Amino acid sequence: MSRAKYAPLPVVPEQALPRLAVVVEVLAGIRTVSAAARELGISRNRFQSLLHRALGALAQEVTVHPAGRHARSPQLAQLQAELNRLQRVNAKLRSQVGSTERLLQVASGLLQGRIRASGRQRRLRSTGSRRDGGEESEPEATRAGLLDGADAMRQLHLSVPLQAAIAGVGASTLRRWRTRRRCGQPLLRHRHSVMRPVIANADTVNHAAHIVRRLHGLIGAESLARSVGTSRRVAARIKQLTLTRMERERKAGLRQITITVPGVMRGMDAMPFPGRRERYALIAADGAVPYRTSVTVGPRYDAGLVARALATDLEQNGAPLVYRLDRARAHDAPAARAVLAAHRVLVLHGPPRYPGYYGQLERQNREHRAWLRAGGGPDDGKLEPCLREMLEGVNRLWRRRTLGWQTAAEAWSARPPLTVDRDALHEEVRERARAIARSLSGRGQPADLAERLAIEQTLTRMGYLRQQLGGWC
Repeated sequence: MSRAKYAPLPVVPEQALPRLAVVVEVLAGIRTVSAAARELGISRNRFQSLLHRALGALAQEVTVHPAGRHARSPQLAQLQAELNRLQRVNAKLRSQVGSTERLLQVASGLLQGRIRASGRQRRLRSTGSRRDGGEESEPEATRAGLLDGADAMRQLHLSVPLQAAIAGVGASTLRRWRTRRRCGQPLLRHRHSVMRPVIANADTVNHAAHIVRRLHGLIGAESLARSVGTSRRVAARIKQLTLTRMERERKAGLRQITITVPGVMRGMDAMPFPGRRERYALIAADGAVPYRTSVTVGPRYDAGLVARALATDLEQNGAPLVYRLDRARAHDAPAARAVLAAHRVLVLHGPPRYPGYYGQLERQNREHRAWLRAGGGPDDGKLEPCLREMLEGVNRLWRRRTLGWQTAAEAWSARPPLTVDRDALHEEVRERARAIARSLSGRGQPADLAERLAIEQTLTRMGYLRQQLGGWC
């Protein structure tokens, strides 16, 4: 037994020995309760109560108790938990009070002028030398003090806008100063208000421009300067002028395609919705005006969905002369071809790997995604009603400057009827395609290039398609 649990022999006071001896004799059965009471000179009830208390204490001590510590009462446990909570709250409040005091000290230093906020104040240029550290070192020290104060507020978990507001500078300026300090750079940089003119001979300029063009503008100013033997500033200026000329040349070489009459050409593109039961939506739109004609949703982007979307669109809005589709395999499936052939519609596939050819549909999908994001997105199973509501809004409520401030629905309703002999149109396209195919080499070109060029030439001759050099993108 451990020393902590061992109980030594108790010391009984002398005046209590007679009572203890009589109680022991009664417990041993030597004396009766009445005789013991007469021996001690007390009443029988008094002695019996004394005997019972002694017997109870003895029974309490010899009883076998469960191992471990005594269980804490529920009331005491609840009070202890409440005490711990209050101690945590008190510690948190003390920390907040200390943080507030430190914050007030830093803020008062910034606001009372011990650390002056300079902002964008105009300073007079010093006429003396700047190497002595007088006029030139003071703005650097001021900014360093402001940054030190902002760092102190940052440790107190203040947001960057609040730090900047107290310091009297912008949030972006504060972030820029921290980046410069982290990189070991001075906080203050001198900028020249007027750019010095580029001084270089014609051969150097032409050589640098040639390198920029050959590398498609990827070369840096420092590398260009070392290649042509000039300063970095001159090389950067030459690169900037060359890139400007290259961009103007690119725009001048672009070809702008315009469909002049609504109802002549129609296009269709898919929008994916991952993680939904209806994962794809096919939206059809006219090529002349931004009028969305139909929307069809389905779980898989396959030939069945494309054929169903085409049939629904042609049934609701009539058949155009040409349907413009991208090169997805489902768009060229026999089922989709059969639906278009039944309505005597030509199929115009764009160049492979050339998203700019379908730029109109891509821009419209960008509007669709923005509309869905603003509305929180459709619920699962309610994609098609949500998309129909979207098309109703962009068709009938959005007045566009390109349409003379008409809505797309108004421009679509005012379209003239198509009085074109489709058999003659198809025959002309076939003849042009055969003539174009004879002049093409065929190597490295898509198989339907001749048909695509024939459709474009035929629509141009009929006045439905206009091509203009000089784009804007």
